[in-house]
Amino acid sequence: MRRIIYYSMAAPGLDRAEMFHLLYQARVANEARGLSGILLRAEDHLLQVLEGPTWKLCAAFDAIRRDVRHTGVTVIEERAIAEQTFPAWPMRYFDDRDFGKALRTMSAELGGDVPAAIDQAVRDFFVQAFAAHTSVTPSPSPTARPSSPTLC
Repeated sequence: MRRIIYYSMAAPGLDRAEMFHLLYQARVANEARGLSGILLRAEDHLLQVLEGPTWKLCAAFDAIRRDVRHTGVTVIEERAIAEQTFPAWPMRYFDDRDFGKALRTMSAELGGDVPAAIDQAVRDFFVQAFAAHTSVTPSPSPTARPSSPTLC
């Protein structure tokens, strides 16, 4: 068994509809190959954790590297693992609306801690994605009032 964690940038044409088409294709292919993983998207940033039998994973990753729907594929981690972290997830997806839900869902699925490499990659991904887009930083409305008498 092997794990690959990588990030990349979505191609300009990878809109929401195309993203869901990609996810459907990935789930079908991964289920047939015995692969599992998660895919996260924040704006144009993508992060994927993919796990499974070594030769099947390497073949799938070779196709992923050539896929024109993203660019700049950069491997964060590649290593042997004893077993798949999320064997029931042929491809679980979280987008920028699910930031808080991603790690909670992973932790709940495992009944505890997410492996350190996955946890760190997901946290770093969200921080970097937010830092890259100043438009994501919310600004308080002029009528907003603090919920308590003292500010943090």
